[in-house]
Amino acid sequence: LGDTMARNLNYLLATCGLVLTAPYASAYVSRGTLRARLQHATPVRGAVMRAGGDVVPIGGAALTRRLLLGAVLAAPAASWASGGATAGKYTSIPVAKRRYYGRVQEAVYEFLLLEPKLGEGPESQAFQDFFGDNILVKSARKKSACQGSDDVCTSPEKRTSRWSDMQLTMFLLGNAFRIDASKPPDRIKQVQQANRFFREVEAMADAVRRGDKAGTRTRYFQARALLDEYLDAVDLPPSSYDRYKTPFDEAPVKLCASGTFCI
Repeated sequence: LGDTMARNLNYLLATCGLVLTAPYASAYVSRGTLRARLQHATPVRGAVMRAGGDVVPIGGAALTRRLLLGAVLAAPAASWASGGATAGKYTSIPVAKRRYYGRVQEAVYEFLLLEPKLGEGPESQAFQDFFGDNILVKSARKKSACQGSDDVCTSPEKRTSRWSDMQLTMFLLGNAFRIDASKPPDRIKQVQQANRFFREVEAMADAVRRGDKAGTRTRYFQARALLDEYLDAVDLPPSSYDRYKTPFDEAPVKLCASGTFCI
């Protein structure tokens, strides 16, 4: 990190109620060093900071919209992006994690529910829950000021499957881990890993429909191994962890200052 970024980061942390225990000794700090220093940041007396739900309120010294935006604008944009993962139309890694971690982990949880039901065929409840269009994306609604029949004036509801949502969110999360804004998605390691997993799951689903029980199990465990590679690459624990034994909250995590300005 450059000197300007370092000063702004110290100022922002102090305003949030944190101070770094070690000063910046040089103009540039590695990501590992920065992470270690942030882990050893200590609260400033009088500041209140709670992180337990979807919203992280920050009290004590007021973190205003003007202060936060000022700190961001004063530092080089590339310094704020983890791995250079922002270039206008690209999502930074921290933002992508807040947006997609819940949905990706919920998809992993539901994918693991398939394992004990692999021999039951395409009509099984587990297969239908994962591959069927069971997730409501948009409710049906009547268009305002519309004159005509219900077919004309009502927009239909939209649904998707857990499998489709898993593909979408794994791609979007993986795409945020780019280190070069000019690199196309299919050359990003995390996206490549996701695509290999997708192909294996499709092969597994095809084996289920054909009634190939041995092929289904083989493809499933190959897909799970590929999934673990992807999870590691996006900073998530492997599918064997107990955290995937319960459902996840799919809502994006928001960071809010004084309950008014959220990112």
